[in-house]
Amino acid sequence: MTAVRAAADPAHPEGGHAIILLQGVMDVPSDPRFRILREGWGKGTLGPEGWQVSDALIAPDRVEPSPQGVRLYLGPQVVDWLEAGPVIFRLPEARIEAPLFWPDVPPLHGGSGHTMAVPPPPAPRAAPPPPPLPGLPIDDPDATIAIAPRAAPTPAPALSVPQPAAMAKRGSALPWILLVLLLVAGAVGGGYWWFVLRERPEPPPEAPPTSEPVVIAPEPLPRPERPVAPPPVLPPVRPQAEPTAPVTLDGLSVPDVIARAASPAAIAEQAARRHEAGRYDDALLLWEAAARAGNASSLTRLAGLYDPVGFTPGRPFRDPDPRQAARHYREAVTAGDPAAAEPRARLRQWLDDRAREGDINAPLTIRDFWQ
Repeated sequence: MTAVRAAADPAHPEGGHAIILLQGVMDVPSDPRFRILREGWGKGTLGPEGWQVSDALIAPDRVEPSPQGVRLYLGPQVVDWLEAGPVIFRLPEARIEAPLFWPDVPPLHGGSGHTMAVPPPPAPRAAPPPPPLPGLPIDDPDATIAIAPRAAPTPAPALSVPQPAAMAKRGSALPWILLVLLLVAGAVGGGYWWFVLRERPEPPPEAPPTSEPVVIAPEPLPRPERPVAPPPVLPPVRPQAEPTAPVTLDGLSVPDVIARAASPAAIAEQAARRHEAGRYDDALLLWEAAARAGNASSLTRLAGLYDPVGFTPGRPFRDPDPRQAARHYREAVTAGDPAAAEPRARLRQWLDDRAREGDINAPLTIRDFWQ
């Protein structure tokens, strides 16, 4: 019986992807569709819309041969429906039926994007019928519309014109007209007196001209300017540099060390000191900052924190990460750190041994960071 194993796809650390290895199967089946079943459930077959009662075949995203066997790559539309636990795997084309323990693969962040059945939107309410018009029977739909005759407009009342006898009773306007004329005449007379007849003050008498001659003093002649001697040229005074105390980074926080360090090498040196003192989290953050600033040796030290060869739990990680170690070693070699070559070769030998033991992630790491 062929052994079937499953693991999370290391090329997708965000989750939602997995690989099924058909260990020992060297030929890719012409029809790679398969079934995943779970016993003791009413909906025990995994299909396009999740777990269902009816039979269904699942098509992988892609199929690849490998030295260990055929690999089936699955995406979020399948992985997000599965939980950690035992299931049954069947591939009819290759006549494979085997138990499979599904690992704990985190779902894709934000959902897999698979479609679910959505109920149709409710039908819009019909608008209420308009009120019946006058003359139209309600119960008879075939009745014609009877238009009620429009009422004749009511004539406006005629305007009454006052008769001459009525106007005579109101009195004459002649006294008022005379009063207005008298006021106007008084205003005109007052203005004439004010602007024409009123006496104006006489101007003051002009002073008689004096007969004394006016003496004009001659302008003084300009004195010749004496040449001014230029100031003596003094030698420049060079300021003496004040002695500065060396900046110590030992008691500072990680952001202060990054802000005050004179160079990326100084940040890496402080990271090494804190790692020796047991402050592993600070050392990790400082080496990452120095690596981003271009310090190649910090990439090698970061790779050593992830390296499974000689790994020590809790400094600062609980488990090793071969892919992160391989990535940092390759970047350190590219950046020109000669110290990264030897530990990188040891990690490659460790991955080769794991691949021979059946680890499906080791060949992928070698392919991504050595080929």
